[in-house]
Amino acid sequence: MTLPPRTCLWHAGDSPALLVRVEEGLLRAKVVLADGREYIKEFYWEGDEFIDFHHLLSGEPARYSVEALEPCRLQLLPLADLRRLPCWPAWYHHLLEVQLRIKEEKELLLLTGGPEARYQHFLRSFPALDARVPDHQIAAYLGITPISLSRIRRRLKTRDQG
Repeated sequence: MTLPPRTCLWHAGDSPALLVRVEEGLLRAKVVLADGREYIKEFYWEGDEFIDFHHLLSGEPARYSVEALEPCRLQLLPLADLRRLPCWPAWYHHLLEVQLRIKEEKELLLLTGGPEARYQHFLRSFPALDARVPDHQIAAYLGITPISLSRIRRRLKTRDQG
């Protein structure tokens, strides 16, 4: 399937019983609060596979939306079909391991690292995303304001030059 920019693959409240494989493009998982503030849970790009684990495990609707930031080409694999495959348990286990590793690292960083440390980690972990993702969305992923991100970048640039 193809998905143009600014189009949601699913919205908060949907029941996405899919495994998504990103063949091309960039997406974001976003949460929008009642007051309009937006937070970005994750980014997904070429080679990523993802599932809404909350929906899968609880049966409850999705708590976030997934939206294309760039033109995307995706494979959508219904979980009901995947569960019938002999390789599904190993595949599922792998997806859980990857997700747990990412979540554990992000949780520790949010608990122990300041905004600058979070941005430096973002640059180390996802170097190509800094050029592909708009600044305000990087800030939303890091849990800071765009102004704070701008100040952090200026400080880092000054340090690198000095």
